[in-house]
Amino acid sequence: MDAPTLSLIVPLHNEAPNLPRLLEACADALERTGESWEILLIDDGSDDGSWAVIQDAMKADRRVRGLRHPQRLGKTQAYATGFRAARGQYLFTIDADLQEDPAAIPAMLERLRTDADMVVGWRRRRRDPPLKVLASWVFNALLRWGWGLPLHDANCGFKGMRRAVADALLPHLERDFHRYLALMAHRLGFRVAEVVVAHRPRAYGRSRYGLERYGRALADLWALRRRL
Repeated sequence: MDAPTLSLIVPLHNEAPNLPRLLEACADALERTGESWEILLIDDGSDDGSWAVIQDAMKADRRVRGLRHPQRLGKTQAYATGFRAARGQYLFTIDADLQEDPAAIPAMLERLRTDADMVVGWRRRRRDPPLKVLASWVFNALLRWGWGLPLHDANCGFKGMRRAVADALLPHLERDFHRYLALMAHRLGFRVAEVVVAHRPRAYGRSRYGLERYGRALADLWALRRRL
């Protein structure tokens, strides 16, 4: 089978109830680009039946590919697995929780083809608890003012990038650096832009990321400063 133009990478852990709706929405958005595509579902050690759902999806559509970590390695390593396996010229990432609407994929692709090497989703109207939104605002302000990153929502999991960006990021995918993909791309000299994306409340399950992650994020930011 020929390599597709677009690869959508979905890191996930225990998201079985979300996957059927997610796959339907993502396939619809990818189809609207008019390009060939694949969806890579990276199961990071799920134990809720997610892998069985992925296997059924692969049988139903050959453009869906599943890769499985036998134990939980974390989101950064899920991205690394996806980046290595993706065959497209343009790579997209989206979380499996159904909060970001994949309908923005065509708009992201247009930016990648014209004036950007990476495009990050901007959840301008976030549907999260107020304290979480405030913490995210402070975090993004730090990246803008301290690092010159020209984004409002750098940590949004919905992103698009050229193949060259993913290849350049791969050597740096360690610790929890997945939340700094945009910052790393910016520091490596790539053009980073943003596209407004619709944000919705989580449909099923609960977030596995509490406010304590921002303390770890600052430690990772210090480690990253010494590298880039």
